[in-house]
Amino acid sequence: MRFLRMRFDSKPKAETPTQTEIETIDGRRMSVKLIVNPRARHVSVRIDPTRRQAIATAPTKRHLKHAAQFAAERAGWIAQELSRLPKGVTLAPGSFVCFRGVEHELVLERGRGHARIEPDLIPRIVVPCPDPALFESRLLRFFKDQAREELIDRVATHSVTLGVKPVKIQVKELRSRWGSCSVDGVLSFSWRVILAPPFVLDYLAAHEVAHLREMNHSRRFWAQVKRCIADYERGRDWLHEHGCALHAVGLAR
Repeated sequence: MRFLRMRFDSKPKAETPTQTEIETIDGRRMSVKLIVNPRARHVSVRIDPTRRQAIATAPTKRHLKHAAQFAAERAGWIAQELSRLPKGVTLAPGSFVCFRGVEHELVLERGRGHARIEPDLIPRIVVPCPDPALFESRLLRFFKDQAREELIDRVATHSVTLGVKPVKIQVKELRSRWGSCSVDGVLSFSWRVILAPPFVLDYLAAHEVAHLREMNHSRRFWAQVKRCIADYERGRDWLHEHGCALHAVGLAR
């Protein structure tokens, strides 16, 4: 007969830290998120514009301490980059946000119905709500529906060009990227693409469709994007310049 023995003198495993705090030379304190990414080749620090937080990445758990130290040594750079981020824009009545590249005022209308665009000298997005607490969720539903409708159209066009067929198109909250393509053919997009001018959404659709041909960012990949949009650099450059401002929409609370 076999018995299982429990060692009462064993120590519990230490939990993997997920956050650390660093301090600048002038005494400002900032939190840094710690993550492990097995694909990383070395420790690194980046700024997440959506969470407005620094993220330190390590290739393994045992390198997390090194990643935290790496972030602490760059506290000044982190503080500077965070201060450069655009001010957050709350999705509330009275705010102004871009929709398809054009600034719109957000307006609450007491009642029921679907959100709608009212063109005027200053265009408005009118969101009917029986309860003001539902305003943001209904506005987000409108943005996602509009983005999905346009993305389905543009993805279909580019898929024909490249001779591919995505399995599914998703529009959701993406924290650190504008889109992704899974190995099984699922294309995901940030709902914020609908805030950008149409040529930017078109570029993003072509970008992810091209990944169905090339799951990388090699010259062959960019050649596929160019088959879809000859001047794709226009959309890519716009995102590089204005992407942080779009990520700031929906952040202020």
